[in-house]
Amino acid sequence: MKIRRSAMETIEAHGAEGYPDEICGIMLGTQAEHVVTEVHRARNIIVERSRDRYEIDPRDHIRIQREADSKGLDILGYYHSHPDHPAQASRFDTERAWAGYVYVIVSIAEGKPVDANAFVAEEDGGPFRSEPLEVS
Repeated sequence: MKIRRSAMETIEAHGAEGYPDEICGIMLGTQAEHVVTEVHRARNIIVERSRDRYEIDPRDHIRIQREADSKGLDILGYYHSHPDHPAQASRFDTERAWAGYVYVIVSIAEGKPVDANAFVAEEDGGPFRSEPLEVS
C-alpha cells in the first residue's frame, strides 16, 4: 500500500486530536494507481467503548463515497487509531474487515502518533495479512 505523506500526516493528526478515543476515516485514491492520495475523517459512532472500538458512521460513509465518485476516486481502504496500544489488528478489527480493502492502524501513545501498520483481509471477516506500508 502506497500512501502520500500528506495523507499519512492527516491520519496521524486525526489520531492525536481524537486521543484518548479511537478515530476513523476513509482512504481514497484510484484503483489503477493504488496510492492513497486523500483521507476523509468519519465519525466513530461507538460511544461506550470508544477507547477500543470504532464504527464508521454510515452517513459519513455514503457522503465520502459520493465525494469520491464526483472526483473519479475510489475507496481504497479505511483507517483508525489504537490509543495506547500497538498498531496491530485486534480480533474485533479482523472480524469486521471487508476483503479487498486496506486497513491502516495508527498507534497513538499519550497523544502522539508512534507507529502505523497496514493490513488486508483475504475474505470478509479475515484473517488479516500484513501489507507493506510505503509513505511517499
